[in-house]
Amino acid sequence: MTISMSISRRSFAGGALSLAATSQLAVPVLAEGSSRIGSAIAAIRAYGEEHRTYFNLPGMTLGLVTLNGERTILNFGDANADSKTPIGPGTLFQVGSISKLMVAAVLHQLVAEGRFKLTDPVSLILPEAPLPAGNRIEVHHLLDHVAGLPSDTPMFAPGGLWAAYAPGVHWHYSNTGYEILGKLAEHVSGKPLRQLLAERIFSPLKMSRSRGAILGADRLLYAQGYEAADAFAAYARGVPLAPAPWVDVTVGAGCVASTADDMMSLLLSLANAVQGRGGLGLPPERARIFATHAVPSDTAGMTYGNGLMHVGEAGRAYLHHTGGMISFSSSFHVDVASGVGAFASSTISAFAEYRPRLLTRFAVDALTNALGGRPLPAAPSLQAPLANPASYVGRYSGPTGTFEVRLGTPLVIAASGQSASLEPVADEVFRTTHPSFRAFSLMFERSGGAVARALFGPETYLRDGVGGTIPGSDPALAKLAGRYINDNPWFGPAQVVERGGKLWIGTETQMTPIGPNLWRVGKESWSPERGAFADPIDGRPQTFVFSGVRYSRHQV
Repeated sequence: MTISMSISRRSFAGGALSLAATSQLAVPVLAEGSSRIGSAIAAIRAYGEEHRTYFNLPGMTLGLVTLNGERTILNFGDANADSKTPIGPGTLFQVGSISKLMVAAVLHQLVAEGRFKLTDPVSLILPEAPLPAGNRIEVHHLLDHVAGLPSDTPMFAPGGLWAAYAPGVHWHYSNTGYEILGKLAEHVSGKPLRQLLAERIFSPLKMSRSRGAILGADRLLYAQGYEAADAFAAYARGVPLAPAPWVDVTVGAGCVASTADDMMSLLLSLANAVQGRGGLGLPPERARIFATHAVPSDTAGMTYGNGLMHVGEAGRAYLHHTGGMISFSSSFHVDVASGVGAFASSTISAFAEYRPRLLTRFAVDALTNALGGRPLPAAPSLQAPLANPASYVGRYSGPTGTFEVRLGTPLVIAASGQSASLEPVADEVFRTTHPSFRAFSLMFERSGGAVARALFGPETYLRDGVGGTIPGSDPALAKLAGRYINDNPWFGPAQVVERGGKLWIGTETQMTPIGPNLWRVGKESWSPERGAFADPIDGRPQTFVFSGVRYSRHQV
């Protein structure tokens, strides 16, 4: 797979407007002839290619834009890795949750027109929304993910929706909340969300190739996305890939598809909004409030508001969001001070847990520095940082065998005469392509500061020389464990395991009993995610209900 780089051909020529092949008015191209700009784009291109090879990305598009509208598009890999079809200027990518920014902007436009207020109760505006009786959820609570709703429960889940806490008490990302917001916009305006996005966002910003609904009728316009060939095992870099399935999406949580060039127009409008010049269809002061409003989140260093993450690093402030779909993973950054923006979308499933956020942030930093006459920053390492890797080294023993962790960059796991890299993916959590340890993540636990145990699905391994015992099993809970499948590709498989007298989904997602056949899913005491079991045969449930979604037991 080779890298290709295409630059928008629309440009100003001799001071007169020229027309592009798309018949749109021309926009200026970043002046790669400038040594500083050329060096920055070369560094960004090299870092994009490093992403492609390191993360095994079949294809990726990247757009860069400055505050005066200059832009460049870089493409990596292919629109279809099997046919080697190149990524073209009209190739569509699903932007995922970046759609939320556009849905939020439409809602703020409707507020500016006096259709409703952000402080209005959702149930008052949209009484058909199946929210809990007596709830106090207001529109802004949904916009900011503080309503207490679960993440991905179907809007019309059996029994209706639930909230785990009073609005504003905690922050919990909810696609369900934005699905409701999309329906609210349709109800208030009397128009489909697809039409609202076209009329209020795409058309004014000349985003002529963008779509407000992801539909099979347009499928041939899209890049082909890819997923792990074995969707059941924990994803690790280097696993075989296969084409991901197509799914129509029309809900406000992630219904937009676009091109890198179109997305540059959106980011430019967002940059103008945050700098007080108006944007996203809003007058200057409303646009500035829209782009600067934020509430605390559960992620250190990040606040959130109106479909925008507010993050900072090394004294710089950014507007940011990522997007994950069945076939695509996306990211954008806008530097608040310089107005420089970058958007990237790759054809790898969201379930690979990759987002090109490091690339878009570096691209913004490099271009901002070049425009300001400052040295280019160093590109961040793609290897996740790991504090004190030597603390994991040793031999681990359990009822089903042993393995070793050996020092390396990254760490190495060795068992049964084979070895493979251990990839850090979260605090004390690793994944690997080792055939004996592919099914689950591997999570380490410490005792007195020292790594003492390794957990792998239902199994516990003790580190030699540290001591300790393996907790006993609970036979009643063990009957609930099993391999559960939902054929909807948005949900897929779930492996419930019993380990040490407790239930887990996979290795690291804990389940805590909070009532008869009712489990809280997640480590937070306020998590709104729920689990339950149904339809037993010989004491083993044939159905697992995870936050309103039914999974069927598929035992092998």
